[in-house]
Amino acid sequence: MMYDLAIIGGGPAGYSAAFEAIKYGFSIIMFEKELLGGTCLNRGCIPTKFLARSAELFSKSKDSEEYGIISENIMLDFSKTSAQMQNTISCLRNNLVGLLQQNRIEIVNGYAAVTGLNSIVCNDISYEAKNIIIATGSVYESPIVPEALSGDDVLMLNRIPQRVKIIGGGVVAIEFAYIFNQFGSDVTICIRGERILKKWDKELAISVSQNLKRQGIKIVPKCEEQVFSDGEYDFIMSATGRRPFYNNDNFSIALDEKGAIIVDQNGRTSQPNVYAAGDVISGSSMLAHIAMEQGRNVVRHIAGKEVSRSVIASCIYLSPEVATVGLNEAEAKDLGIDVVTGKVNMASNAMTQICTDKRCFIKIVAERSTHQIIGAQLLCERASDISSEFVVAINNNLTVEEFIKSVHPHPSFSEAIQDALSAIEEKLNEI
Repeated sequence: MMYDLAIIGGGPAGYSAAFEAIKYGFSIIMFEKELLGGTCLNRGCIPTKFLARSAELFSKSKDSEEYGIISENIMLDFSKTSAQMQNTISCLRNNLVGLLQQNRIEIVNGYAAVTGLNSIVCNDISYEAKNIIIATGSVYESPIVPEALSGDDVLMLNRIPQRVKIIGGGVVAIEFAYIFNQFGSDVTICIRGERILKKWDKELAISVSQNLKRQGIKIVPKCEEQVFSDGEYDFIMSATGRRPFYNNDNFSIALDEKGAIIVDQNGRTSQPNVYAAGDVISGSSMLAHIAMEQGRNVVRHIAGKEVSRSVIASCIYLSPEVATVGLNEAEAKDLGIDVVTGKVNMASNAMTQICTDKRCFIKIVAERSTHQIIGAQLLCERASDISSEFVVAINNNLTVEEFIKSVHPHPSFSEAIQDALSAIEEKLNEI
């Protein structure tokens, strides 16, 4: 049988491509060597967010006296936490499998390899498809310290460590540091550079660092290699990034120096009818929601439809959360864009006062000449949800004057958006 579409990889890019392909009546076959849902569902986004929620509840239950809640002998049964985490993952994965099967998508478990422009081999069986999407994802970089655990290893732990050292200053390192700290661990972050989140807006990164330090997390900058293994710790975690997973010597396809697949703006590889999406492609941001949209866009292109383009929110799930959308002030200036910014310290926000005493703010970036919103940086509770407002605003080229007409509920975290917009409006009116 010649399928319309074969998808290698059942993670966010792969299953999103499959669901999009259903709309066009494609016959679809999907190959997955492990568990459907990919890293995000099984070993990434979902389990870590479950642990972050559990850790936050545990920490707040111990420090609830300011709300008049007197609690004693609060205990953590991490075996139950782990069991419920696995139950949540299984439930979501079963729902995903059910939806795929309900839509008559054929699923083959096994390692699949492209062997030709229209051919795939899996479990020694050959399959044919008019179009192929490679969505094989990514894996953790090899640890700097040989005995260090990866994020995958850490999620298999059956206890919370007393002391843990984390190598790396990116999102994964910061989120795990937050989780262990909230569970009561003594956490040290070791980085080679001068600050954590070096690719993020500088003010955001510094503010996150200040919040983490206030929580008791130690951040050690400019670490030499021997420092990574110094000291006594229950374990060392290596969180220095991820690399694309693509290993197929039997099929010639253009790769970059990191082994990632090179694609054009429509996801096409160097071979006709062979596409790629998600973490495996060159320049990937390694974000699940971006992978999902890339998978959908590849299918839209194959179907001859218009491919959508969207700004993307990047988030860090701490308390308070972090989110950034579009350009920050420095990036805009590097592009020669004259900008106006409006920033609100959320100490004046009622919901923030109710919920946290940590440093929080919302900053909005607008182009001076057009008054259009071009970026936002958020450090506040519910930042991941609030960021969607800015995605809509930027995608639709909304101006400050248009955006400010949206009335937000009071009290809410999101009402700070209007305050930040008002600050920009005042600056624009001064001209």
